[in-house]
Amino acid sequence: MCISVLKEVLTMKAFDLQKQYLEWYKAKSSFKNLNSKIVRIDVPFLDSFSDEVTMYAIENSNNTITLTDDGWTIDNLESLGVYISKSVNRKRIFNQKLMTFGIKNENDELTITVPLSKFPDAKNRLLQAMLSVNDMFMLSKNNTKSLFIEDVGNFLEENQIRATPDVSFSGASRMTFNFDFLISGYKKIPTRLIKTLSSPNNSMFAKVALTDILQTREIRQNSEYYVFLNDTNKENTKTPKIIRPEIQQMFKENNITTVLYSKRNEVLDQLKA
Repeated sequence: MCISVLKEVLTMKAFDLQKQYLEWYKAKSSFKNLNSKIVRIDVPFLDSFSDEVTMYAIENSNNTITLTDDGWTIDNLESLGVYISKSVNRKRIFNQKLMTFGIKNENDELTITVPLSKFPDAKNRLLQAMLSVNDMFMLSKNNTKSLFIEDVGNFLEENQIRATPDVSFSGASRMTFNFDFLISGYKKIPTRLIKTLSSPNNSMFAKVALTDILQTREIRQNSEYYVFLNDTNKENTKTPKIIRPEIQQMFKENNITTVLYSKRNEVLDQLKA
C-alpha cells in the first residue's frame, strides 16, 4: 500500500471514529434549566466514584456566563482523603493545573467567566480542569505519592530531552486542547506532542485524550503524537500493571504512539531525534 493511500485510510478512519464519538457525546450529555439564570450540565465522563461529571452555567447581567463545578472537584478529592490545602506540594500542583486551563478557585469552586459567545471553549476548559484535578486522587496515601506527569518529566530531563511542559493549541473546533509536553521539531524532524495517562485503564480519560489529539491533529498535521501510559505496579514494582488491550488499540488505530512507562527507554531514539 503506497503512503498516500495509507494516509487516506488513516484519515478516514480517524474521521469516522471522531464522528461516532461526538454523536455519542451529544446523546449522553444533558442540559437542564434549574431556573431562568442557571443551567445544569451533565457530561458522560466518570469521576473516581464512577459518577457522571456535572457543572453549572450561570447567566450574568453583563452578557457573560460563569461556569462552575459547585465545589464538586475539591469535595470529591477530600472524600478520598486528599486535602489540597494541607500540602504545599499538592497546592502547587493544583494551582498549576488551574492556570493551565485558565480556571479560578473561588471558595473551593472551580469557575470560569467568559462572554456568552465563548461558552463552548470555556465548558471544555472547565471539564478538562475538573478531570485533571480529580485525577489527583492518585496522590492519596494509599496510592502513588507523586504525579505520573512528574515521572515522565523527570524521564525526559534525565535523558537531556528538551521538552516544554503544559502547552495548549486550538483544535479544529476552535476549542483549546492541552498537552503535557512538547518536544520541538527541526527542519524534517516533526514536533512531538505528549499526553500522559496516570489511570490508563479509565476509558473515559483515554477517550478525552484521543479526542484532544484528533482535534489538534486536524490543525497540526505535521506533528507526531505520543501517549504515555502509567503501568507502574505499586504492589509489585518488578511486574508492570496490565493495561487493557483495547485502550492501546484505540490509539494505535489512529496512528498515535502509546508508550508503556515500563518500556519508556524504547522510544528514546525517537524523542531525542
